Amino acid sequence: MRRFVRVWAILAALLALPGPALAADTIGVLLLHGKTGMPGQMKPLAATLTAAGYVVGAPEMCWSKRRIYDKSLSGCFADIDAAIGRLKGEGATKVVLGGPSLGAMAALAYAATHEGLAGVIAIVPASDPADASGYPGLAAGIAAAKKLIAAGQGDVTTQLSDIVTGDTAITVTATPNAYMSFHGADSPVATVTGGLATVVMPKVTVPCLWIAATHDPSQQVAASVFAKLPHNARSQLVKVDADHAGAPDASGGAVTAWLATLAGD
Repeated sequence: MRRFVRVWAILAALLALPGPALAADTIGVLLLHGKTGMPGQMKPLAATLTAAGYVVGAPEMCWSKRRIYDKSLSGCFADIDAAIGRLKGEGATKVVLGGPSLGAMAALAYAATHEGLAGVIAIVPASDPADASGYPGLAAGIAAAKKLIAAGQGDVTTQLSDIVTGDTAITVTATPNAYMSFHGADSPVATVTGGLATVVMPKVTVPCLWIAATHDPSQQVAASVFAKLPHNARSQLVKVDADHAGAPDASGGAVTAWLATLAGD
């Protein structure tokens, strides 16, 4: 009996010893390129984050130059789900979603409606002008899409006018319904001061890094829209010395510094 008592005493002492520390979380960062961009747009920032030890993904989204609007916004969210799954398959235990311009808009809209993200990186969020009447190409595209939807042709692929990078006219081949999921009055990504500020930002409860570029006119509203976020001690608004196109490449230092604040969550 004494022998058994001694054995149990030894086992109890061993169990009381501190065990090995749990492995730290591995943060994955999913970078969504801008409108008419391609994954290569994210290469410099992705390289910086990879060098810092993060698992990085940069999928081609349904607003790319090749694919533009081949799915609705909700279909694009399904693509994000799949890309997050791939990052986790590569070892990420939690995921931060981000990107520039329309990629930032989509990342915020996704975060507002999906659980499980560790944070959002919104680099110079931008989309349509608040008033499309001053942009004939965009106004014509929206008018044509509305007319086709009213005629029951919302799912018929056609050519529609659009704009990119401020006011550069482009033509896209898409269904009116997919087109309007990005441009309609009820779209969460149509305008920064509209759906993003009033509908999306109040629902983003995870930490958010908003990067505004000092030479980007679209970021004049950054502070007021950022203020729509619920309070989170880890959310930050920072500025980088760049224009709209150069903001992703200029954001490496700010992004890596902010990601470090998420460690241990």
